[in-house]
Amino acid sequence: MTFCRKIFIGAVFFSSVFICRGAAEKDTLDKVFFRDFDDDSYFVTIPTYAGNYLGLIIGAIPAACVAGGFQFANAAPATVEKSALITLTVFAKPIGLLVGLPFKLVKVICWDSPKYIYGGITGDTDPPAPVPGVK
Repeated sequence: MTFCRKIFIGAVFFSSVFICRGAAEKDTLDKVFFRDFDDDSYFVTIPTYAGNYLGLIIGAIPAACVAGGFQFANAAPATVEKSALITLTVFAKPIGLLVGLPFKLVKVICWDSPKYIYGGITGDTDPPAPVPGVK
């Protein structure tokens, strides 16, 4: 790969960041991210979040191209932002699901199922509190 080609790829990447400038608020990311595994343990949620952010990285250039096309067609700023948000959602949610699903399956098969079969799931995983007066 020649030096000029590397500079061109870097310029496209950095220009996509400026074209697709959106509010990176938590509310916006809640719409884009796959959040169905949030109530699980860190064993499942951390890979799911990693997949979500990987989807953001992969979807940044297509979102910039789509938003740039709408902006080139003189669309309203709200339409440009909505198109970029939908494009990012198309990439982030499936990748978050695909990365987090194997960890969810391992947790269900190796942790939840034996726990349910041999001890029942009570929802309380903390050890019982000591009874006062009993040593």
